[in-house]
Amino acid sequence: MRNLIITFITLGIVQGIAEFLPISSSGHLVILQQIPWIKNSIDSVANNQMLFINVALHLASLAAVIVFFRKDIIKLVIDSVSALFKKNYSDNSLIISTYIIIASIPAAIIGLLFSSYIEDNLMFLLPVSILLIINGLILLYTKRIKRKDRQLEQMGFFTAFLIGCCQAVAVLPGISRAGMTISGGMIRGIESDKAARFSFLMSIPVIAGAGLLESVKAFSRGLDSSFFIPLGIGSAACFVSALLALRLLFIIIRKTAFPVFGFYTIAVGLLGVAVNMFF
Repeated sequence: MRNLIITFITLGIVQGIAEFLPISSSGHLVILQQIPWIKNSIDSVANNQMLFINVALHLASLAAVIVFFRKDIIKLVIDSVSALFKKNYSDNSLIISTYIIIASIPAAIIGLLFSSYIEDNLMFLLPVSILLIINGLILLYTKRIKRKDRQLEQMGFFTAFLIGCCQAVAVLPGISRAGMTISGGMIRGIESDKAARFSFLMSIPVIAGAGLLESVKAFSRGLDSSFFIPLGIGSAACFVSALLALRLLFIIIRKTAFPVFGFYTIAVGLLGVAVNMFF
């Protein structure tokens, strides 16, 4: 039980940090599973229990982003509903809400069609390491983007869909959802902090959808009650680390240091390739 609790806490912290920093949570979790004591703990868990772990961590991540952006969410919902009743279709909140819905569509489609294939064929050290390097190169490219001040309500349907496609690409383990969507927004001229805000707001339906799909699978298989305590502790660790990661990211973005994460994921990717080749 003690080893399991430590493993869940480790997975929770890494999930929380890597979900919202542009370094790929799925990629880091694959790498973590190469560590012997974590691998042994995970191997001792039945496959249906691992589904519950994924669900719990997804829900913890979702709770963190909802708490962090609670004021934005409340404003968007209230203003959008009010605008619909008043038939005020030029309301900024309604426009942004519409863009969030549009941007969520590509990832939902790709996730439904290819999630099983990706889990079976790409959740291994070498492909994840290569994708981490690609992720880093894309982040480094953002250094070349000229800063613009385009507002979210000015992005248009095409940009919203394009950012949604960036999110869809991030179903690949090693490609960061936050990194791709923020980079996509910046390329289209949106201010970096506003691109990040849109990125995380649009993550809510995607994370919720992924959690729902995994929940359906997991609850059909049952859960050993002995997992409740370690799973709860791991989820709490994920929630706290996710909140800290969100705060840290906005500090870094405002200081235009976003590309620094590119050097990190390239280094981790190269290390993963080396481990795969020589060990």
